[in-house]
Amino acid sequence: MARTKGSGNKDSAERKRQILDGIWQAMRESKGKPLSWREMAVAGGVGPATLSHHFGKRDDVVAAVLTAKCEEGAEPLGVLARPTSDNLEQSLIDALDHMILGLTQFDVGDLVGLGMAEGMYHETLGPQFVRDGLEPIIDGIQKRLQTHKDNGNIQSNADLRSAAILLASPILLTYTHQTPLSGDTVVPSDLHALARSAAKSVSSLLCS
Repeated sequence: MARTKGSGNKDSAERKRQILDGIWQAMRESKGKPLSWREMAVAGGVGPATLSHHFGKRDDVVAAVLTAKCEEGAEPLGVLARPTSDNLEQSLIDALDHMILGLTQFDVGDLVGLGMAEGMYHETLGPQFVRDGLEPIIDGIQKRLQTHKDNGNIQSNADLRSAAILLASPILLTYTHQTPLSGDTVVPSDLHALARSAAKSVSSLLCS
């Protein structure tokens, strides 16, 4: 039977997605240990030559995994961007709690760990992770702040990007400290208590 026009491209895209899903799971299970080319191929259920045919070099595979996982974040980032209360402090607490949920219960934490491990000092993977993984988080919080500003909850001259960074940074840093670096065995920290402290401080700054 003849193939429907375009079905080959769909099949190829689906196969690539399956390969990347397998590699992603292996990366998660490796807990930060970089996978070799052969380990990636095994995880993707293909031979090294097939992996090279679909993606190119090792860095290209990592880049493709990062792209695929970051694209899955569109819906949660939309939630991050929408205010949940007319009360600024409560809305910021909700935003940071949403971040914490993604980091601790879903793939966001593993994505941050992978992005840091593979991207640090790398001339292409580092900027890609900043652009596709970190900046959307900052941008989502900034959009929430912008809505509050438009509604008159924030002073007109407030620097919203700086405020978004002040909110996101302690959560990302403390999560990295606690989980990928096992800092919870050295100095345990309560992410939700930190979220409330950060939200209170930043909301006070923005409303003063």
